[in-house]
Amino acid sequence: MCGAMIPLVNSRIVIDIYLRKAGKCMRLSHIVILLLFMMIIITAGCVQPSPSQPNRTPAPGISPVSPALSGTWTFVVFGDSRDNTRDTLTGVSPYLDPVAVAIAAEKPDLVMYNGDLVSGWMISNSSPVATDYQAQFKNWMDAVAPIHNYTSGSGTPLYVIRGNHEDGPDQTVMPLLDAYRNSAAADMPLNGPPGEERLTYSFTWKGAKFIAIDEYFPHDGLKETVNQSWVDRELTSNIRPFIFVFGHTPAYLLEDDPEDRGYDLAVHPVLRDIFWNSLVKNHATAYFSGHTHLYARGVKDGVQQVVTGNGGAMGHALNQSAVDPLLTIEYPVREADNAGNTVGYLVVTVNETAGTMSAVQNVYYTDTREWRTGDRFTLSSFGAVISNTTVPATRG
Repeated sequence: MCGAMIPLVNSRIVIDIYLRKAGKCMRLSHIVILLLFMMIIITAGCVQPSPSQPNRTPAPGISPVSPALSGTWTFVVFGDSRDNTRDTLTGVSPYLDPVAVAIAAEKPDLVMYNGDLVSGWMISNSSPVATDYQAQFKNWMDAVAPIHNYTSGSGTPLYVIRGNHEDGPDQTVMPLLDAYRNSAAADMPLNGPPGEERLTYSFTWKGAKFIAIDEYFPHDGLKETVNQSWVDRELTSNIRPFIFVFGHTPAYLLEDDPEDRGYDLAVHPVLRDIFWNSLVKNHATAYFSGHTHLYARGVKDGVQQVVTGNGGAMGHALNQSAVDPLLTIEYPVREADNAGNTVGYLVVTVNETAGTMSAVQNVYYTDTREWRTGDRFTLSSFGAVISNTTVPATRG
């Protein structure tokens, strides 16, 4: 066929063939047009991608996220659902039930739990579950089944760390630790330091890195500490734009509770400050903890400390005069926001496109059985406060 298309293997061969065929059925002007057309095709096939096009090298220190930053997603933070330490029948607060149902209704992508799942070792001997740690953890797993079903493995991913109630008075109660590892923590990541598997770990989720720290495994013979060398490595390797760090106790205390005295990072202030400075230096987005049975948010050296310690254990009002003076409280600051007899959780929405996280505290008033909105705040990925809104609103 006159002028039929021939596969492009070699430009000279192609042109020669076309010229022979053109000589039979084309005029000179047609040959010129054909040659120009062939040169365009050949040139286009040799063009290389411009350095300004996609496939750029990621910014130093940020690992590429596969396949790409994925817009908006949410996670929930809560903790401390253990029951009263005297005569509890289950080891688990009855208020965990409405909290778990409400969290499940949020449909988050994942949930982080900050420790003190159960009453554990700190329980009166008259309780039927006083030393039955497996029963206590089973009761807790049954209560959170609306969030994550431990029997079927279905539901929302739920990540847990230990609190002091899962440890022991002075030395770790080994049957308690074994029960924890074999139940609620059985599927936790195994990438922690030697001996801390399922206790201390990290994982990435889309554009965020989560670092979960056990504060009761002894480091250099000291409990109420973190494995600082491991934390340093995690803060500087395989990082993401957002870095969320979780531990059981506040780094800077909100109160001096006689029952919980001596089970927090403040026991070793020098080591505590080294830990906090590592968060500041590496631009952690926020540090989340529990232990104190209330909700409060403060800042030190530009890093937010968010305490969500009323996930079932009855919350009480914050005594501003008892707060560590090194910490600046940002919520609650009004008397109207400083309520007791509450439980609740925090919903965090990560906007990877905007480089922000926005959080909303949901509060359940146990006396009126009413849900309300408490703290609202927005941070940049490196922890800078963008907005604070502290006006509560009824959720119904």
